[in-house]
Amino acid sequence: MADKPKRQFNVVFEPAGIAVQVNTGDSILKTALKAGVHLTTTCGGSGTCGSCRVRLQKGDVDSVSSDAISQDEINQGIRLACQSYVSQDVTIEVLTNTSPDLEAPVAQTSLSMLNSSPELNPVATKHLLCLPVPTAGDNRADLKRLRYALKNHGYDEVIIDYQAVKNIPAILREKAWEATATLIHSTPVPLLSRLESGDTTTTNFGVAFDLGTTAIRARLIDLNTGSILAEQTAYNRQRDYGEDIISRISFCRKRGGIDILQKLTVDTLNALVHDMAALSGIDTDNISCMVVAGNTVMIQLLLAIDPEPLRLSPYVPAIDSVSPLKTVDLGINLGRHCYLHIIPAVASYVGGDIVAGVAACGMHESDKINLYIDIGTNGEIVVGNRDWMVTAACSAGPTFEGGGIKHGMLAIPGAIEDFSLEAPDATPRISVIGSASPAGICGSGLINTVSELFSTGILGRNGKFNPEASCARVRKGEDGLEYVLAEGNSSSSGRDIVLTEIDIDNFIRSKAAIYAGCQTLMESVGIDMSKLDNIIIAGTFGNHIDTENAIKTGLLPDVPREKFRFIGNGSLMGAHASIISRQQYAATSRLADIITGIELSENGAFMDNYVASLFLPHTDLEKFPSVGN
Repeated sequence: MADKPKRQFNVVFEPAGIAVQVNTGDSILKTALKAGVHLTTTCGGSGTCGSCRVRLQKGDVDSVSSDAISQDEINQGIRLACQSYVSQDVTIEVLTNTSPDLEAPVAQTSLSMLNSSPELNPVATKHLLCLPVPTAGDNRADLKRLRYALKNHGYDEVIIDYQAVKNIPAILREKAWEATATLIHSTPVPLLSRLESGDTTTTNFGVAFDLGTTAIRARLIDLNTGSILAEQTAYNRQRDYGEDIISRISFCRKRGGIDILQKLTVDTLNALVHDMAALSGIDTDNISCMVVAGNTVMIQLLLAIDPEPLRLSPYVPAIDSVSPLKTVDLGINLGRHCYLHIIPAVASYVGGDIVAGVAACGMHESDKINLYIDIGTNGEIVVGNRDWMVTAACSAGPTFEGGGIKHGMLAIPGAIEDFSLEAPDATPRISVIGSASPAGICGSGLINTVSELFSTGILGRNGKFNPEASCARVRKGEDGLEYVLAEGNSSSSGRDIVLTEIDIDNFIRSKAAIYAGCQTLMESVGIDMSKLDNIIIAGTFGNHIDTENAIKTGLLPDVPREKFRFIGNGSLMGAHASIISRQQYAATSRLADIITGIELSENGAFMDNYVASLFLPHTDLEKFPSVGN
């Protein structure tokens, strides 16, 4: 006897008004994913983090109790999406801090720190070919005529893709034996990936990606000029299954987990390409190549390769490099002629994003001793110069990009980016990106706020609110003591924006991981922080860091300020440089082989340094002489 079909119900997500029909018993989290609605799930949907809160507007759901949500919240209609199941028609409000607007473009950066912009010589080029017309006395094959024309352009040997050969008779004859060949130069022998009728040499585009754990950033580039046509950012849709790398590796152990995460990555890439093409008015069919820089786990998930060995000692990646491959083979919505290039990785958690950044800023060509710090979900650090380089990675978590913070968000319009106090009991002055109503707080705002609260005595060195400090804005909240950054009558959501002691604890753990990683790496090569010539801060978030406040909190070392250099998103810069310059692409690819990686996961010195860093600014104040007692 056949199973009785499940009853179906309508679920509506507000404020977007997105409706979807699902079976009884389906979870609200999976229903949201089905509807394309983003919900943050730091714990990957296990019900322990409480980040996927939603509010019932109409109807009800069956819910499993969880310590991550209070009875007061339940009485207000708040539920955890991952622990709530459809039992009737229901309307769900997606809370504003769960799905912030990501449409604002990231500020453009230039290759200007230690290195000049590379000479334009793109990985993919287009060439107009004029082939000899066949005659009774010259009946050579079409393909032979094509190779002859390519030799006239200096290409004695070329590999020709089957898709380019397949339609060669019609293409060559359509425009009286005039055709445009697209060549890919990242292979040992140039690859002819496409043949078009007539002259299409003016339409040759590429896309560069920084494939991050929390966010994916992209640039659409005119390969004929090297100029940026559009730049966009989107949350990595994998976040629905965990904020950090380890949560996503764990999810891969579930049936179909790898395929789900791979598709979510590709969906994000496709959306970014579509949006950038629409903004710039180009046809995506004219995109000839892509370059992607990302950490080791994100790249393996993009390629649907099991990352499980990276979670276990000795932390061995499946691949460190891969030959160029067709984008369509991964599900990317571009033509069969478009090839994807991946910047090679160094080690388990030091990926092509760091290699790209180091190459872009020219650190590998410098005589100076430089410390490169990429501050993000997976904090990576490199120290060295043209003769040697050593690298390590430390899991900082998503704090600096708004993850794990009650009202955290990326540095986009509405994010509090600066904070100051004249006195502990004074009304704070906040600065909001885009002059919008405050919606939350970004990483730079978090650093500035913690630093100011610490400097005015509201916070103690242990990151707890000082009971002796008189401050009306410190109050008891749902998660313990909290500081009111902005009151509801001024916020975009109508609710108070607060910073909790839990948020501050998460921040301290993140900054401790970065500083301890730097300290351990420097100790491993026997160099004191004071001997550094430059400290290069990378990552989009790094553009907004206030150096003094970062030092006060113990995130960055207390060295002369003139040593700091801020380059923005080094990973995206490197991907951009590699797509417009085949020499830069080759140099970047070689660089991965000459950087030595060390593993911090089981390093006793790192753990000691980490524990010592779990204070503001540090347990050893002699390391931070400018901060004082």
